[in-house]
Parts: sequence; C-alpha cells; structure tokens
Amino acid sequence: MKHNYELLKKVLSVPTKTFQEDKMIEFLTNWLVENDIPHFIDDMGSIYATKQTDDVEYFPCVVAHTDTVHKLDSINIVEMELPNEQGELKLGLKAFNDLNFPTGIGGDDKCGVYICLEMLKQLPNVKAAFFVAEETGCHGSKNADKNFFSNVGYVLQFDAPGNSMVSEYCMGTKLFDKESEFFEKCDKVLTEGFNKRNKYESHPYTDVYALKNQFDFSCINFATGYYNYHSKNEYVIIEDVFNSFEIGKKMISDLGYKKYHKGVEKNKYYL
Repeated sequence: MKHNYELLKKVLSVPTKTFQEDKMIEFLTNWLVENDIPHFIDDMGSIYATKQTDDVEYFPCVVAHTDTVHKLDSINIVEMELPNEQGELKLGLKAFNDLNFPTGIGGDDKCGVYICLEMLKQLPNVKAAFFVAEETGCHGSKNADKNFFSNVGYVLQFDAPGNSMVSEYCMGTKLFDKESEFFEKCDKVLTEGFNKRNKYESHPYTDVYALKNQFDFSCINFATGYYNYHSKNEYVIIEDVFNSFEIGKKMISDLGYKKYHKGVEKNKYYL
C-alpha cells in the first residue's frame, strides 16, 4: 500500500464548515470503526484516535482540523492540470457544485485529514487528533484532552499551503528550537522531501499553536498541497499531498518513540 487516491477524493468530497462539521465527524468515526482503530469524541466534537501495536512509552501524534471556511454545498471533484508552487502544471483536484460553480475544495485542512488517516492505516504506533473549529480560533485544540496528550512525544500537523512552507512560529509562538535534535531530524527530512525548497515562516495560527502553549513537547507544521486556500478557486495538487504524507512518515521513522521537550538548556533537549 502506498497512497489511497480514492480515500483522498472521498475526504475532499465531504462538505464541512466551522461549527457545521457533523458530516466530517460522521465520516471519520465510520472510517475509524471500519478500520478497527480505538477512538473517542470529546464534548466539542474533536476526535482522538490511537493505534498501538507495540509497547511504546511515547507516541508520535499527527493532527489536522475538520472544518473549512467554505459554505456547505454539493461538492463534485474534478481532475485537471493546475500549477504547483513552482508554476509547473500537475494533476490537481478542484471542486464544483451541481450548478458547475467552483465551491472551494477545502484542502485546508481536508488534505491534512486524509494524511492523518493514512498515517493511522500504515503506521504501527501513532496517535491522531482531528480538531473542530480551527478556522475561527483553534477552539477544539484550545480544549484538547490532556489525558490523550500525556504520552505524546511530539506533534506533526499537516496544515500549510503549497509545497515548501514550514511553520516555525504561530501567533508568535515558537513551535520548535532550531538548536535541537528535533529540528535537526525534521530539517533533514524536509530538505530531502521538499528538494531543498523548505522555507521556515511565520503562520497566522493553526492547532499546534494551541497545543504548544499547553503541553511540553515540540511541534511542527508543514505544506500539504492545497492552493488558493479560503477562496472558491481553492485546489489541491495530488503529488504534493502524497509527498507531504511521505515526509511525515519518514519524519516519524527518524524521530521514533520518544519525547522531544520544548525546553532547551545548553543547546540540548531534555530527553
């Protein structure tokens, strides 16, 4: 198993908007049940899943949010050649309603949702959190379940546009320290995966901002292959989504099952 294109299209076809996320929540819970992955839903609707095959002390955790900014509408996914960040035409996906008007495909952050599902399917030991209401202020992640994250070693979020962006800061919060083992391992994978295009930038906000301010672990967020986000002409480049998955999978392989604290002393993480 490599990449599940049909699952990507199914996730992108689910209409969801902040505080109107019932269809996505239902889709995710049905998928988790079908794949026999233990999970629970908190009072806000955020979903927490754990896949465990081995006895590990700390889990990697992957994160995405279940809402988009687009109004609820019919979503018909159409394949077409579209430009990536470098201006190259690639096979992409765009969404249209039944009247053939563009609706916005909601790759922000349904691309991330798809990647998290693939991680749960393919990796032996991983946690995943699907947070509600990110687009209006990270409401779900600000109320993250503390017990769920008590044995999380680090968090990867898949919620940035294009194919090169890496979030170093969110709302002024530093997600990781560049003088650390965590960054060294992540940077190596990102540099290879993004063909040395990786750009460390400041992100307005996403869920790792809220998590970083509550928990003692390092976080990172990076490009997931959606373009023109928050507009009706939003689209997704398939190759970029799959590449983001591969980067995340390799990152987890290299980081392993240990905790990378956010505190730094003498340029070394507490381990």
